[in-house]
Amino acid sequence: MKRIKILLLLLLVGIFSGCQSDQEKDPEPVPLRADQIYAYYVNMDKTGLVQVVYTCQYPKDILSETDALMKKLSQARDTETQAKEEYIAPIPEGINYKECRLGSHNGTIEVAFDISYDAPNINAENLLFFKGCVVKTLLQLDGVEWVTILLEDVANSDSETATTMESFNADSFAMSFGGENGYVQKGNIVLYFANENGEYLKDYQKTVEISNNTSLARLVVESLIEGPETEGYQPTISSKTTVRNISVKDGICYVDLSDEFYDNNNKLRNEIIVYSVVNSLVELPTVSKVQFLKNGEKQQFFRETLPFDGIFERNLDLIEEEENEE
Repeated sequence: MKRIKILLLLLLVGIFSGCQSDQEKDPEPVPLRADQIYAYYVNMDKTGLVQVVYTCQYPKDILSETDALMKKLSQARDTETQAKEEYIAPIPEGINYKECRLGSHNGTIEVAFDISYDAPNINAENLLFFKGCVVKTLLQLDGVEWVTILLEDVANSDSETATTMESFNADSFAMSFGGENGYVQKGNIVLYFANENGEYLKDYQKTVEISNNTSLARLVVESLIEGPETEGYQPTISSKTTVRNISVKDGICYVDLSDEFYDNNNKLRNEIIVYSVVNSLVELPTVSKVQFLKNGEKQQFFRETLPFDGIFERNLDLIEEEENEE
């Protein structure tokens, strides 16, 4: 059965809002008729959102209205607006709307897109604006309480890992703009630590601050090094470990860790240590595989026994099964 990776990376707290200087005030919102909502776009300098009044075409048909809205948000800009340079379309080139459907839970709508992560416009900043604008727009439709975004990587032929899924509601976005770090948001990353007996990996949600200068891959590994703060988990990596280098290219995350990562005093099994890193990194939408390096070079074995010079993919067999899973 096809496994869809559920990402909570950008499941945020609060309302997607701009913190602006005293000299730059938000314009007064335009009053809406009963058949109107706001379509959300990105302002030209990417410091906030723009509300554009949209008249619903299918007020009693959520799916048809969603189709129309996604096509609208995908359009570059109409000629008049483009000339005035007022806003940017939130669905960038490299992301193509496919379809929508009602979710299995009441009040949920699922919206599916194809994505090419190698496209020039696909980066952390544009992905954030894309998700925020789509969600904030669709949550205004009658009966919609949750929006689920599915992204299928067109370059990934593995049906089990190609699709990521994120769910958002009205409390899912918090964003501030300006300051030294540009935009800053709070969100959850998914980590895998060892369970209590050290025999399996167990997923762990950690709330972090993310800015446009943040390397999510580095943040994931550094969070693994810091260890869990909740009972029922064991750290998998020595707290003395440092990240020498980390980068992502063509879906492969290259990880170069210090000697402490290879410490034989760590009593956990090799597979638990290695796949703690691999499974955590593969939760990121831009990572599908992991290549380990030591001082920039591949190593034939990890702690002399586990073959280590190849490329690692997610290992589901090592993840502890949830009890009473429906």
